[in-house]
Amino acid sequence: MERPRDRYRRDPRKPDYRGKDQGKKKQFIKKYRELIIIDLLLHGHPMEDKPSWSKIPIAQVITFPDFVLYEVKMNRDSEIKVQEKGTYEEFMRHNKLRDVIKKIDYKDLTNTSKALLQQILEQEVKNFEGEFINFFNNSTSITPRMHALKLLPGVGQKHMWEILNARNRQKFTTFQDISDRTSISNPTKLIAQRIIKELQREGVKYYLFSKTQKYE
Repeated sequence: MERPRDRYRRDPRKPDYRGKDQGKKKQFIKKYRELIIIDLLLHGHPMEDKPSWSKIPIAQVITFPDFVLYEVKMNRDSEIKVQEKGTYEEFMRHNKLRDVIKKIDYKDLTNTSKALLQQILEQEVKNFEGEFINFFNNSTSITPRMHALKLLPGVGQKHMWEILNARNRQKFTTFQDISDRTSISNPTKLIAQRIIKELQREGVKYYLFSKTQKYE
């Protein structure tokens, strides 16, 4: 049985595909998975060494609630907008999106995608409030010296104990409840920042929210 303190860590038994050609492994999005369009590359990647007529229109998207980034083929004549939201099946049924090209990391995003990501994540964190409240109420130690709460930006030893003591007295019910009973003024912002860090991948050992390391 897996020890609770190891629950956030990459499984060492699984192969590590980071840095390898992602084209060697088929990428897909489950049909029921919700996603948001974060940018449209109507003429394909500008740095791609192909004639413009042969480039495929691409949408950069993020899925929820697993928080994974993808590039997906678009239909050339589709009416699709940045920040449009729906299930992958709905986008395909309306002839807007096609097959997944590949899973991507934060560094692969366009400047437009990067500029929008924090705002989009904060809104989706609010939409999945119950799941994140559960994290604040039930998160555990990762190692003898590291609690999962301390992986949130700006949460050190003092804030960690403040949260733990507050939840021991009474479980949190909403983000506002966390703000009222601790000095964490904006929990949604902290969670969104942590998700971005996990999408950036560099130096990340434990994944609290994004499943990006599992879909490789």
